[in-house]
This record gives sequence, C-alpha cells and structure tokens, in this order.
Amino acid sequence: MTVAQEPSAPTKEFFATLPVTLERARVECGIPGMSVAIMYKGELAFAQGFGKRNRVDPFTEETVSHIASVTKAFTATAIGELVAEGKVDWDKTPVSEYLPEFELKDPVLTSQLTFADMLSHRTPVPFVDLAWHRNATPQRALINQLKHLDMPSKLPSTINYSNIAYTVAGEAAANVAGMSYKDLITAKIFEPLGLKSAGFSGADMGKQPNFAMPYNAANPEEAKKGIYEEGSINEFPVSDAPSGDIFMDAVDLAKWGQVILKLGELDGKQVLNKDSVLETVTPHNIMKRPRLWSDLSPVKGYGYGWIVDSYKGQANFRHDGSYPGYVTQLTLFPDADLVIAHLTNIHVTNLPATLPYYVADQLLGLPPSEDWLFEAAVEDAQHVYNHYARLAKGDFPERVENQPASHPLADYTGEYTHPVYGKITVRLEGDALFMKMNIFDHKLEHYHSESFTTLLHNFTLKYGVLFTFVTGSSGEVNAIKTVIEDIALEFTRN
Repeated sequence: MTVAQEPSAPTKEFFATLPVTLERARVECGIPGMSVAIMYKGELAFAQGFGKRNRVDPFTEETVSHIASVTKAFTATAIGELVAEGKVDWDKTPVSEYLPEFELKDPVLTSQLTFADMLSHRTPVPFVDLAWHRNATPQRALINQLKHLDMPSKLPSTINYSNIAYTVAGEAAANVAGMSYKDLITAKIFEPLGLKSAGFSGADMGKQPNFAMPYNAANPEEAKKGIYEEGSINEFPVSDAPSGDIFMDAVDLAKWGQVILKLGELDGKQVLNKDSVLETVTPHNIMKRPRLWSDLSPVKGYGYGWIVDSYKGQANFRHDGSYPGYVTQLTLFPDADLVIAHLTNIHVTNLPATLPYYVADQLLGLPPSEDWLFEAAVEDAQHVYNHYARLAKGDFPERVENQPASHPLADYTGEYTHPVYGKITVRLEGDALFMKMNIFDHKLEHYHSESFTTLLHNFTLKYGVLFTFVTGSSGEVNAIKTVIEDIALEFTRN
C-alpha cells in the first residue's frame, strides 16, 4: 500500500496563500467569476471558486461552465478508443469512408484526409465557423456543403486550426460507433471516468442548478470596473459540437486531466487505452510561435486535441477553449504530476493561459522570470481586445468620396444565396437598406458606389463587413460579393 507523502512546508504555504492571490488576479484581469482546480502528485490539492457565476450567486468549484475547445481532446480520445477496438485507424483509411457525407470539391483531397489529418489540424479546410454559428441545419447536411468550398488541394505545412475538421472527425466516429456523438463521448469517457458534472450544449448547461452565465466587456478598463454585458445561454444546437460543446466543473476537468497525464489510468485501473492516449499527446504537427518569452520552447507541437510544449524544461500538454462569454484552460505537467484546470465566464482573458506558469514556478521551484498574473495576463488581454476591435472596424478599401450608388435602393432588395453561408435577404425600410443573414439583422450603410458596410453583431461576435452588389450584363443587380472570415464569397440573387 502506498502512503501519501505529507506536503512540504513551502507547498502548504503556497496553497494556503493561493486564494488571496487568485482573487486579486481575478479583479486585476477583469473576470466576473472563475474556478481553479489543481491536482498535484495524484491528489486534489486545491479547488475553489472566485467572484460570481451570474449577477448574484458565487462562482464555486462546482459551478459548471463551457469548456469550448478543450472538448477536442475528448473527441480525439473517443476516436482513440475506437482505434483500440479495431473499428477505425488513425492514418490509413480516409475519413470519407467512415462518413460518406464528407465530400470536398477535390475528390483526390477527399480520398486522402484521415483522422490523423483532421485531429492534428493538418487539413486545408477553411475557417467557416460563422456560417455554422446558431445554424439549425442538420450537422451532416452542413458537412456535405463543404464540397462547395474552394480550398488548396495540398495539405498545409503548419497547423491550420479547424473546428470544422474536428466536427467531421467526431461525426465520422459516431457514425462508425452507430450512436450519436453525445452518446459516444458519454459511453467512452464520461461514464468510465465518473465525470458526473459533464454534459453537452448550452441548453442543458442552463438546466443545471449551478452554472455560469457568459459575460463580455467592451475593453480592459470596463472589465476591471465590473462593467459587463451579460449574454444568454445558447438555446441553439451547436453545429460543431465535437470541436467545443462540453460543459463541466473545474474538479471534473482536473480529474480528466489527471487520467490523461497517467495515460488512461484512474485509481490504479486502465480505463482508457494507453497506446491511444499516448498518441493524442504525441506531436503530429507544428505550430508557429513568436519568441515573446525565452522560458518557452521556440516551437510547439500539436497532437490530437493537445498542444505539446515545454516551459523551463518542464514538458506540458495543454489546450485552451474560447466560446462567446467563456474562456477555459487545462494544463498538464506530466513529469511533475501536476494538473491545472481553470474556468472563467468572460469572453476575453489571458489569465487561464498564464496561471499554469505561475503555479509551476511556485510548486516546482523553477527560477521566477515573468510576472505571469499581474503583467503578462493583463498585457496579453489588451492585445486580444485590440484584435476584436480591429475585427469590428473591418478591413475596407479606401473610401471614394462623392461616389453614389448606381441603382435606386429598391433595385438591391431580394434574396441572395451561397451554398455554405446560406441566404442574405436585403429589404428596404423607408430610405435605408437592411440585410438579414442567419441570426444577423442589420442596417446597411452606403460606403461608395455599389458597396455598403454593416457590423455583424451578436453579443461577442462583431465583424465589420463590406458588401458589394454586382450588376450583370443585363443591367440588373445579380450578386453580392463580400469577404467573411478571410474568405471571398459571392451570394447569387435568386
């Protein structure tokens, strides 16, 4: 029988003072509510909530929150269980053989892409998340629409992060297993690991007795003052569920991390296939990194649902998750037997990304360097806020003054369609044009000539977009051209 060792005095002191430090960091970083759970040397050494999960109630260690892209490791692990059962393979069979609905414009490319490509973000599938956002179209019908997208015919040399590719992989695995994706993850992971707080979809999360509401702030200054916009729980089905639809509390998230750190072992029993788990935390692709901090490796890898990195010589596996109104981070230091899980209910914060380095410095006796909590986290968040401000502003060509529209406004009205992004309806109200696309319904402002601008806006989603109407040879308006998510699109008039 193994007897747990008594924590050292410095370790005891660290965990004793950690609540005060984390509460200060929460306030300084403008986070409404959060929870942190730390597993150290096989024990739950720390679990506590801070701030509020809504306008009234405290955020506790049992508060469930959206883990967003941290879901990807669950998808990859479930596929690994199917690999262990001999039902699928990582890199020999094309995914299209497991899911016939998956078809790209290039049939050769379709025949080449495997689970290994999908799960390591080694595909040229473009970022079309906005087309799927709050889209009620059945998931496999959305997947089948990918055949209309133009994309490179060769695999990228570095990571091309794709929620869509993960969705294809998750649905393919579910198809092979003969069950829904939700049932697949429940049967292969949630139930064997006893993750009782875990579930799927915002709608189900909102039915839990202790769940976090989502929040957003206009800028870091308002966030620090506690001035937030409160979002709503998403009642729509999440079209890209295998890429980011799971919710759970911090303690269960840390428990999941501990099982991965132990390569599938829980309480001395092998509950997940060891070889498959090892494959998920083995680098299969590379990610570019600007040299911001010398403490981090000059290059980082991507396994299947995990970023594989090192910090001051300490290997770590991690993944972050971001969903409108939530940020999550799970970090594992396998050599030190250390797991840090961090949930927050704010759209912009980098504290979950930097907290693991602070914890590693303190617990592992690493030489301190950066002020991870009160400088790095704050500075990084400012960069993210600036990025979102640029997206809202839009990237438009220089405006040409005194260049009126070529047609009466009524000539632009009608329905325009794209095979992936769906329908845009343009209508005239009084002397102004309005457009409706999916959940977006906004006024169009004339920019110059045939071009109009608008701000696609829904809670945290804010995209400044330029729509240019196209006149055909007959003299009638017959299309709209635009760029969304860096993809040039043309909507054809019905």
